[in-house]
Parts: sequence; structure tokens; C-alpha cells
Amino acid sequence: MSNWTVWKQEKNYRKLFWAGAISGIGSRFTQVAILTLLYQITDSGLAIGIFFTVRMAPFLLVAPLGGMLADRMPKKNLLIITDILRVPFALSPLLVQGPDHLWIIYTSAFFLASGDALYSPVRMASIPALVKQDRLLYVNAIEQIMLGAVLVVGSSTGGIIAYLFGLSVPFTLDGISFMISAMFLTGLTIPVTEKPIKQMKPIQHEPSNWNYILSSAALIIFLVIELTMPLANGTDNVLMSVYALDVFEMDDLGVGFIYGALGLGFIISSFFSNMLKRKLVPLIVIFIALEGTGHLILSSVPTFYIALLTVLFITFVGGISNICLSTLTMKVVPRSKQGSFFGLTEMISNTTMGVAMGVAGVLLKIFEPRTLSFLVGITYIVFTVVYAILFSKIDLVKAKRELRRA
Repeated sequence: MSNWTVWKQEKNYRKLFWAGAISGIGSRFTQVAILTLLYQITDSGLAIGIFFTVRMAPFLLVAPLGGMLADRMPKKNLLIITDILRVPFALSPLLVQGPDHLWIIYTSAFFLASGDALYSPVRMASIPALVKQDRLLYVNAIEQIMLGAVLVVGSSTGGIIAYLFGLSVPFTLDGISFMISAMFLTGLTIPVTEKPIKQMKPIQHEPSNWNYILSSAALIIFLVIELTMPLANGTDNVLMSVYALDVFEMDDLGVGFIYGALGLGFIISSFFSNMLKRKLVPLIVIFIALEGTGHLILSSVPTFYIALLTVLFITFVGGISNICLSTLTMKVVPRSKQGSFFGLTEMISNTTMGVAMGVAGVLLKIFEPRTLSFLVGITYIVFTVVYAILFSKIDLVKAKRELRRA
């Protein structure tokens, strides 16, 4: 079996893929245009910092809510409604005329991020319901292709479109992308495994999701990874631009090349899914360690072009660890709890990454970029030692059975 075979067979998943890819590229258009607009009307880094803070805030509340709804309501309806509700907020920056309209930008950013926080756990929980368990690995590999393509196409094309046609066009295309995404989703068929709402117990009578998760050592390990990995990933996000702009002085062109290499690494990683059929836990640990090794190499590369190859290697091995971790999580977490679990992990990982990005900005005032990159590499390797110890303490097959009985 291969990615292409699974792609041809999973017609239902293809609709979910195209919906996510189109709306994801549209969202990248808006992010590029919003950052440009903010800088044009304020000439202030503070305004951009507030923008990212506003985008981070909804994940604290909305992501767990989205996950909980995914376990209780038809996922298809939630996805379509979320897409449609985001259209007016994607278009609202068209009304901005000057600094007096900053509130429009921040309001738009807040509600678009709320949509992302709701959409993401529902979409993640939909994948195991759509495809057979033995195909999850290949589908998660295809997800890496989408992630890389969105990163490359969305970021680079968004900048080109804004430059050639003005900032109004990316905002308009983003609104259209959500409508096209909703159209793809209308043809989606997600098998219903949930009980009808009227037959379910009231939410307040159900066991706490936190209690359920904390009763399982396996789920605790997944949460530890979701809590700690973004600490390094968030610093990565800041360092990549700094390497292009400050270390190698390649200006905006260098930033574009860096993000192109990031996206390409994710895409290439997806073609190695045939080699990842078994031993997912060792693969997770090994490839996270290799990701750290990549940062150690990046801290001493002499030229920008070698840096690009190193960045490609970092996201290549990171993409493989992502594929393995996502597949393992989907196999272990019971389907009836996947929405709630993915909602909690979205909340944790996005909040942690936002904090890490802020801290990275402070650390760059203390450390040189290369030094900070070296420390990030060491951090990755330390994390892998911790993960290896934690995984060695549990039997995942037994944990899976216990979770289903619970």
C-alpha cells in the first residue's frame, strides 16, 4: 500500500483534504496581508505582537469546546458551519482605512482564530471516522503534504498577490476559500458513531475529560509531548526568520526561501510512510532526536544555502515524527473521546507555542541566534530522553484496551 493507493481509495477523505487545503491557503493569504496592513498603518512592532496575542487567546477556550462538540454533534455540520461563519470575518479587513480601524483587524483576527480553534479538533477527530485504521499512517502522511503545500503556496503566493494586486485581493480570496471549502464538505459522509444528542446524558453528568485522560498513563504521555514540543517548535518559528534576516542578511527573499524549505521538508517526509508501518514509538523518539541534531548543525552552518538544506532536513525528520505521533494517538485514543482529546491538545500546544514565541523574542536579546539554535537542539534531545523513559514504562496495547473499557 502507498499514499497514492490510499488517496485513490479514500474518496471521502479527499473531500476533507481539499477543504482543509483550500481554506488553509486562504488563511495564509490573510495572515500575510494582515501583517503587511498592520505595519503600513501603524509602523509598529507592538501592533503585530498584539495581533499574535489576539490570535492565541481563543485556543484557551474554544479548542476544548470544539473537541467536546465533535464528540456530541455531527462533525460534518460543525465543519461546514465553522467555514461559513468565518467568511464575514475574513472579509472585514477590507473596511480598514487607517489606525482608527485597528479594532476591526483585531476583531477579525480573534474570530478567525476562534474558527481555527473550533475547526481543527473536529477535523482531526473526523479522520479516524473516515478511514480504516490500517490506513491512518498513510492519511497522516498525506496530511503532511497538505501542511507543506499550504505553507509554501499560501505564504509565497499570498505575498506575491498582495504585492501585485493590493491587500484587498488576499482578503477577498480568503473569504472565497471558506465558501469553496464548505462546498467540498457538503459532499462529505462521516459515519456516525455518536449517540443522538437527545439520548445522551447531560454534559454536567459525564465524567470529566481531564479525569478520563489523567487516569491513563498513555494519554498523559501524549499530553506531555503536546506540552513540551511546542516550547522548541515555537522558538524554531522565530529563529527561522532571524536566520534569513540577521544571520545571513538575505532580506525578505531569504525568508521566502526558508519557508519554502520548511514546506518542502514536510512534503518529502510524507513519501516515507511505507517505511513507518511498525515500531511507531521508537520512530517518534529517533526522529525528534534527529530534529534536535538538525538544530545543532544549523547553529554552525557557514552559508545560507547549507542553512536551507539543514532547514529542509529539520522539517523532513520533524514531519516523520508528526506522522508517527498522530497515527499512534488516533489508534490509542477511543473514537468517542477523540474530539475532546484533540481539543485539549490543540489548546495546550497552541498556547505553549505562543508563549514560546514570546519568550524566544526575549531570549534573542540575551543570546546570539546561533547560540539559541544550539540550545534548542539540546532541548529536543533532552525531550527525546524523557519521552523514551516515559514510553518504556507503559504497555500501549494494554493501555488501549483499558481506555476502551473505561
